[in-house]
Amino acid sequence: MLQHTQTMPLSLVPPGYTVELVQIHGGQKLRKRLADLGLNVGMTVRVMQGDSSGPMILAVKGDARLALGRGITHHVVVTAPHAAG
Repeated sequence: MLQHTQTMPLSLVPPGYTVELVQIHGGQKLRKRLADLGLNVGMTVRVMQGDSSGPMILAVKGDARLALGRGITHHVVVTAPHAAG
């Protein structure tokens, strides 16, 4: 079970968890690209799908879905506030 104060790369969060983005490791170009996609530090996202063989699917801002490749998800640091219930 994930702890509230635990931080980890987004790539390690299992499906069904809602997490808060706390930091983006990488250069200005990566941070801008993620911001352009609507991902900013402080927001919460829910991991919908997270197979190790494909992209991670996130639910953002209600019904919107976003697919991120594994390489990018390794650079996004999150906390895990709670599991979906």
